[in-house]
Amino acid sequence: TYYMEGDTGHPVFDTIYGKIAINICYGRHHPLNWMMFGLNGAEIVFNPSATVGALSEPLWPIEARNAAIANHYFAVGINRVGTETFPNQFTSGDGKPAKNKFGHFYGSSYVAAPDGSRTPGLSRVQDGLLVAEIDLNLCQQVRDKWLFNQTARFDLYAEALQKYCSHDFKPQLIK
Repeated sequence: TYYMEGDTGHPVFDTIYGKIAINICYGRHHPLNWMMFGLNGAEIVFNPSATVGALSEPLWPIEARNAAIANHYFAVGINRVGTETFPNQFTSGDGKPAKNKFGHFYGSSYVAAPDGSRTPGLSRVQDGLLVAEIDLNLCQQVRDKWLFNQTARFDLYAEALQKYCSHDFKPQLIK
């Protein structure tokens, strides 16, 4: 498989620049990854990606921004531009014929803040450099204002997830 899940948890690195984490590429599609970085104290979560259009591009401007809001940190969506050609053909498991191009990487990198604001995205087709000044105090200011972690039901979520992971899980479905 092209994608392999990791088993290192959701570490946050306490640096002189802030508490940073890396949510690699496909991990951005899983909200609990973003949440775990927040619970571990991240102030900035970088999400480097090599992502092509079609299915995921409509999600791109939303996922990191939602994560920044829900978890009270800065989220940085980083995506490359251009296309890549491989010497050997491959399939993507989608039933389509083998190919040797991965598709168009649509760039559009941006920084999202915990208050919901964000920078404009970089180009879809040209390399670029995004420099943003961020105030890490905003993480705590938003946390104090919105109180998401104080009003969350983590004990209830943990219990529900534990049940979901069991072999005899039954959804809480009311008819």
